Amino acid sequence: MTLEEVARFRVPADIVSKTEVSLRRAGRDGYELFVLWSGKLQDDSFWVRTAHVPKQTSYQLETGLCVRVEGDALHKLNMWLYEAGEMLAAQVHAHPAAAYHSDTDDSFPIVTTLGGLSLVVPDFCSGGLFAGSAAYRLAVDGWRKIRQAPTDLIGVC
Repeated sequence: MTLEEVARFRVPADIVSKTEVSLRRAGRDGYELFVLWSGKLQDDSFWVRTAHVPKQTSYQLETGLCVRVEGDALHKLNMWLYEAGEMLAAQVHAHPAAAYHSDTDDSFPIVTTLGGLSLVVPDFCSGGLFAGSAAYRLAVDGWRKIRQAPTDLIGVC
């Protein structure tokens, strides 16, 4: 089974909570932040086991906000994933206003496996992880917006 075949991402409530707290904390200062989810494939689901907040630098530019995760932090994450036997499947970040995939989000993702998930949360996650969020899946031709509600794709367990 591959991520492309996943019908549902199952996320423990404590990981949802950790993700919300991290996004809100960065948002209070006017910054974006990436939270990454890893776990394991089982049947037609991806079971999230771990939330990662790698070392990253957030920028407030004249053209908008930007986040950069350095190569050393990505290498450390990849080593952890290998040793834990988990795979990276989702990236989550918040925008200051509307939830959408920007050109930067499209061009510089952290999750690069086909079928991977990118969840963008509006208003720095002030309304929670799923309020007005936009979900995207990585396909051969790029990121495709999921037309269903994020909660139809992501189940909290």
